[in-house]
Amino acid sequence: MRALVRVISACQLFICAQVHAQSDDLLTRIAAQLDKHAVVRAEFAQSKQISGVKRPLQTSGQLIFARQYGVLWQIDKPYKVSYILSEEKIVEITADGGRKERLARDLPGLAQVGRVFRAMLGANTSALREHFDIEAKGEAGNWSLTLNPRQAQMAQFIEQIDIGGGAFVVAIRIQERGGDATQIKFRNSNGADTLSESERQLFGGSGKQ
Repeated sequence: MRALVRVISACQLFICAQVHAQSDDLLTRIAAQLDKHAVVRAEFAQSKQISGVKRPLQTSGQLIFARQYGVLWQIDKPYKVSYILSEEKIVEITADGGRKERLARDLPGLAQVGRVFRAMLGANTSALREHFDIEAKGEAGNWSLTLNPRQAQMAQFIEQIDIGGGAFVVAIRIQERGGDATQIKFRNSNGADTLSESERQLFGGSGKQ
């Protein structure tokens, strides 16, 4: 009986190792695919379900990811405001162009989400693995990732993140601690090598140049 148990355990370990290797291989291929563009532009629709509130908060707008600067999150509806999420700062840009800068450490929850966005859109698998245990499924043209926090600091704010995509990221779902959940869908994504001059001015001073 003990010999049989050891055989079964060995088989289970082998299967787990094979699944893990396949997941890592797929993650590498996904990263190579997403890494083709230094700049990604997309439209987004976001739905945030707040625990205890019946109707989710709906927002929509545009996202610009620039590997050199960070993420520019432009909300158009139901109000106009933009956020720049860089490594060191979070910048709020109001509808009249006013800018308010905060250090990332002052807004830890938003800063953590910003790190995930930059790592995922920038195909930085090392940064993702540093913060999450990752399970990849599917194939390069139609994949999904499940991210579970592996560090206490991240786990304070995020319970799980699910990401789906193909040539670009098409959907992100963030399950937060406390029951809140955010669903983001992207469309009309396109890649480029550089920012436009007006986009560069919006990012101005928010990241390393």
